[in-house]
Amino acid sequence: MGGVPVSIRDCPCPVGFLDCGDIEGRQFVCDSRLIRRGDVFVALRGHRTDGHQWASAAVESGAAALVVEQILPQVRVPQAIVRSTRQVWSWLAMAQEGFPERDLRCCGLTGTNGKSTTAWLLRGILRAAGVRTGLIGTLEYHDGQQTRPAGLTTPDAPMLAQLLRQMRQVGTADCVMEISSHALEQQRCSALRLAAAAITNVTHDHLDYHGTFENYLRAKLQIADLLQPGAVLLAGFDEPRLRTAVQQCGVPVLGFGFDPQWPLSVRIESAGLEGQQLSLRLQGSELSVRTTLPGRHNALNVLAAAGLAELLGFSVAQIRQGLEQGVAVPGRFERIVGAAGYTVFVDYAHTPDGIERAIETARVAGRGRVLVVFGAGGDRDRDKRPLMGAAAAGADEVFVTSDNPRSESPAAIIEAICAGFPGGLAVQRIVDRESAIRAALKSAVAGDVVLILGRGHEQTQWIGQRQIAFDDRRVTARLLRELSAG
Repeated sequence: MGGVPVSIRDCPCPVGFLDCGDIEGRQFVCDSRLIRRGDVFVALRGHRTDGHQWASAAVESGAAALVVEQILPQVRVPQAIVRSTRQVWSWLAMAQEGFPERDLRCCGLTGTNGKSTTAWLLRGILRAAGVRTGLIGTLEYHDGQQTRPAGLTTPDAPMLAQLLRQMRQVGTADCVMEISSHALEQQRCSALRLAAAAITNVTHDHLDYHGTFENYLRAKLQIADLLQPGAVLLAGFDEPRLRTAVQQCGVPVLGFGFDPQWPLSVRIESAGLEGQQLSLRLQGSELSVRTTLPGRHNALNVLAAAGLAELLGFSVAQIRQGLEQGVAVPGRFERIVGAAGYTVFVDYAHTPDGIERAIETARVAGRGRVLVVFGAGGDRDRDKRPLMGAAAAGADEVFVTSDNPRSESPAAIIEAICAGFPGGLAVQRIVDRESAIRAALKSAVAGDVVLILGRGHEQTQWIGQRQIAFDDRRVTARLLRELSAG
């Protein structure tokens, strides 16, 4: 992290100093291995490591000063002592880029499922209204003019600051951001002030990192701390635990969901695999919209996007125009053409709740069977694997396969998933993902719906230490062509 000189004393949080009255630097570094003479080392506490353990090594490499959370008496350089070095790191990143967030209107989205779709819908509304809009999220980073591949859903603080600076440079007015629970817990965005925010839902995920559902929920609720004074938080009120928790955040809250008693609600007037007609009730108005996105979960995503747009000051007409122009979200219930008589979708559903909703959506036509292909990631939340199996109980036929097994045995992951299946469900265990997709497609007949779940937009697969090219959408399209050719 480098740029203009920054004074630690200007940081908007309490700071104490040891052996100095201030610390000023051009280059702030959090990796002791990258220290050069004269740099300032910022000791970040991580999930597995603690930067304070490497402070002496940083000084030996030339660090002129430290930013720490506790005095390190064994290290003889000036030290700034703060409550949270991660909070300071976020502020430093923005400071060195000239505080670009102050010239943008930022809207934040968090939640287990629905973040990407809601973000794309909201961006569509803003664009239709003539507003140059940036996007930071799982699928891409877009500065308002150019797109670059996304790394993390929410980038680290220096990358986030650079993206916002680029948005400012090209004249972008608004930024729609997905904010992950990891980013909130790690305070990557703590320097931001959001004009509006939403929590779509909170269901079982990432407990390998957060430990408990309560910790995971608490991390999601931290988005409320990023709101500007008086700004409003939308939250999915159909979930009792989220509804109860969010009302303790100390910020204005608007609940949304299917229940007409909530401040914002949606009613499905008609539905099919090609989309649905929705009736939305916002704060001061009602509107009927047609969306190409199927499923009850997408009805909620549409409602959340409309509610956020209303909070940002857009009219009902602008909201309707943006929603009805259509948006295709990569890997989010994306239809793969080429099937003969049956329908194939690729979706990112990778949680128990997501799988259940995907199957529910596929049932909407009611013409044939629902066939599901899915697996679970290795080196990630092991407790959710049997829950994913249980969630697939609504399908007629299931093909359990590899997702990203990483360092784990693919067969062992599959068995853990299968432990959750109810008796009587037709299940095939096929380790190779392409073979599993092929088997599902060959099993499908006219009227069936095939769901290929878990990876969505992802274009690579991790098996052991190997990263191979694998895109569910491309593989499925190719297999459909091969099968149709005989």
